[in-house]
Amino acid sequence: MDDLEFRRRAYADPDDKSPEFLAASSANPGNRQFLDDMKAFNRKLSRALEEPVPTALPDKLMLSHLMRQPDNRTLPGWRHLAVAASVAFALGFATRFVTFSPQAVAEPPSVAQVAMHHVLREMPFTHYIDEEVSLDTVNAKLRPYGTQLHDMADVGRVYYANHCMFGGGPAAHLVIQGEHDRVHVFLVPMERALQLQDSFSEDNLHGEVMPMSYNRLVVVSNRGENIHRIAEKVKASLERSI
Repeated sequence: MDDLEFRRRAYADPDDKSPEFLAASSANPGNRQFLDDMKAFNRKLSRALEEPVPTALPDKLMLSHLMRQPDNRTLPGWRHLAVAASVAFALGFATRFVTFSPQAVAEPPSVAQVAMHHVLREMPFTHYIDEEVSLDTVNAKLRPYGTQLHDMADVGRVYYANHCMFGGGPAAHLVIQGEHDRVHVFLVPMERALQLQDSFSEDNLHGEVMPMSYNRLVVVSNRGENIHRIAEKVKASLERSI
């Protein structure tokens, strides 16, 4: 048996007991070392497969699956109750064992920091993409947040519609055409822990935050854009569909 055939069979079954395989395994130090390595790897793999599944894993997977499902109901009260209950339980359990000083509690990030970082990080992608988004596609992304666009004509051309992570949780992210340039629109659930500002600016970007029934509308674009006017248009269209 040549070395290539020996290695192939060692990969397939390092515990092969056939005479020709055993003879090849002791033919030279390299083969012996290779077989020892394969047996050690098999033992590690077997131990890993025998690890018990954490008891909480099925519940976590189910919750994650439910959070990703579009909700056909207009109001997202079920989601808010589930999140609030989970947070209340976690905080109640944790604070039984930990005492926090005022200095030890980290402040939440500001909505400006999160929005600016997100826009700048994704701009090489979102500044050029055009997914030719339809109203149905946009509303499929907005449905988990309890709202919809009333009409595409209300906001103009939509280049991109998706979910993103915003301040530690999911948010809707749209990129639409403004008067001069592209505008980033985020729909962030109201319960998200963020330091709030009505408006913000940095370098060549500026943004505005508007409260809605269940979410905050965050709009960011270049300084040349009238983001207040765009935010009002988007908000009006969303509210007409509730």
